[in-house]
Amino acid sequence: MKPAISIIVPIYNVEEYLETCLESILEQTFSDFELILVNDGSTDKCGEICDYYAETDSRTKVIHKQNGGVSSARNKGLEVSNGKYIAFVDPDDTIEQNMYEIMYKKSIVHNADIVVCPIKTIDLINNTNRRSEIWENTDILDRTEIKIQIIPSILSNKDLSLISSVNKLYRKSLFYTNNIKFDEDKHHSEDARLNFKLLTLIESLIYVEEPLYNYYMRKRDSLTRIFREDLYDYIVDNKEFLIDISKVYGYEIFIKSIRNHFSKVTLSYIHEVVNSTILITNKYRILSSILNDKEFYKDLLKYKSPSIYYMSIKIICLLKNEKLLIRFIKAKSEFQYFVKNNIVGIIKKISNF
Repeated sequence: MKPAISIIVPIYNVEEYLETCLESILEQTFSDFELILVNDGSTDKCGEICDYYAETDSRTKVIHKQNGGVSSARNKGLEVSNGKYIAFVDPDDTIEQNMYEIMYKKSIVHNADIVVCPIKTIDLINNTNRRSEIWENTDILDRTEIKIQIIPSILSNKDLSLISSVNKLYRKSLFYTNNIKFDEDKHHSEDARLNFKLLTLIESLIYVEEPLYNYYMRKRDSLTRIFREDLYDYIVDNKEFLIDISKVYGYEIFIKSIRNHFSKVTLSYIHEVVNSTILITNKYRILSSILNDKEFYKDLLKYKSPSIYYMSIKIICLLKNEKLLIRFIKAKSEFQYFVKNNIVGIIKKISNF
C-alpha cells in the first residue's frame, strides 16, 4: 500500500546535524509516510548514518549517488517516491512533531494542492527567533485568488512563506502531470523557481498558522564566508526569471518594481565588492562587468529612491573620496535630477579606485 506522504531529504556532509533532523521526522505523530534519504556523494559519515536508519526503520530508504547538488538530489527523491503527497526537509533543520499530521489533515479536508506553514528561524548566532510571514487568512485560496492576490504579492517582494520548498506539502501529481522538477542547471533560487511555476498551475492553496518547520542559522565556517564573485550573474538571472514570469502570465505591471528591486540589490552587491578583501584586480573585473551592463545602466537611470543616495554615499566613503562625497551631499536637494544625470558616472568612479 502506498504511503500518504513521501518525505525527501537531500544530504551532503551534514553529519553533525543529520541524526537530529531524522529523529524529528521519524517521531512524527503522523506515521503514514516514507522517508527518502538521498545521500548526494557525502564524504563524511552521512552515508553510514543513512544506512543505519534504513536498517532500523522500515519506512526509510536510502539512495547513494554521486554529488550533483541539492536539486539533483531532490529530483532523484521525486523519481522514486510513492506517496500521494511530497514534502522536503533540509538535513540540518528539524520539524515539529505534529507537522505532517496538521498539514495532511488540511490537505484532505480542503482538497488543497499545496499546504504551507510559516518557517521558524532559530538564530543560534544572535540567540533570537522569528517567524516567516504568511497570507492574512488561512481560508482555502482558489486559482483566481492565487492569480490576483498571491502571485502579485510575491512579485512585489513579499515572501509569504512561499519561496522555500521545505515548509510545504505538495500534491504529487503536480510534479508529474506538469513535468515539473528542480532545475539542476541553476545553483541558486531553485526553490523559488519551482514554486513560481507551481503557483501558476495549481487550483488551490491553504496556510496553517503554526510555524512547524525549524530553520537554523548557525555560525558559518571559513568556506561559507568565501566571497561570491559570481553573484551578479545570479542577480541578473533571477531578475530575468521574474520578468519572464510577469510577461508570460500577464503581470507586466510589476516589471518596473522588479527592475527597481534588483537595481537596489545590485547596488548592495557593489557595496560588498568594494568592502571585500578580494584582490583589487578581481574587484575591478567584477565592477567593470556590472557597470558595462547596458540593462543595469538603463535600470539605474530609472531607479529613483533615497536608498540609492545613501547606498552611494556608503560606497564613496569606502573609497575615501572626499571631493566626490561633498559633491554628492550637496546634490541631495536636487536628487531626482542628480540621479538621472550623475549617479551612474559616480558609481563608475569605483572602477578607478
